[in-house]
Amino acid sequence: GGPREHPCHGTSGMYLLKPNDSERPMQAWCEHDMDGGGWTVIQRRKDGSVNFFRNWENYKKGFGNIDGEHWLGLENIYNLGRQGDYKLLVELQDWMEKKVYAAYSSFHLEPESESYRLRLGTYQGNAGDSLTSHNGKQFTTLDRDKDAFSGNCAHFHKGGWWYNACGQTNLNGVWYSGGVYRSKFQDGVFWADYGGGFYSMKSVRMLIKPIE
Repeated sequence: GGPREHPCHGTSGMYLLKPNDSERPMQAWCEHDMDGGGWTVIQRRKDGSVNFFRNWENYKKGFGNIDGEHWLGLENIYNLGRQGDYKLLVELQDWMEKKVYAAYSSFHLEPESESYRLRLGTYQGNAGDSLTSHNGKQFTTLDRDKDAFSGNCAHFHKGGWWYNACGQTNLNGVWYSGGVYRSKFQDGVFWADYGGGFYSMKSVRMLIKPIE
């Protein structure tokens, strides 16, 4: 059937979520088959079916397919995070089908006036900590450069992200098949602490959940 309208609990699937103060409900995937359930997926990569090299407006509003590759949208993620305290889980799967995780004790974004600056808590997990170096950074896209680099990191990394100069991870980069990829730039879906900058993950999910 269609999406159900209530918070993320019950069975995994598409839901309509309406955060406090948001103008309209958003479609999101709720995941219940891992770590206690109640997770909202904010990003997913799995097959290269969706182009992630997009402009600010696209990253603000969201794009892709909720039951496949997608980006939930910076404004939606910001609105979800305003409702209370959330934590973040990054799930990475390599081309040998091994899954590793990076969990962050807290997660929220600042508003668009702050270019959706990333705020993260402490790391825990077995993937290695490739996201803390992006903590406190503003979001950069090909048409809105807020990084600490003289050029535009989005141009080199082929995505939108909380780039530093430029960064240890690029989960919105180009989805390459097979793991190790050849490119002039580190533009794959990489997590530097797991595989390095020229190893592109098979699948990735970013999920958030209210802190109990």
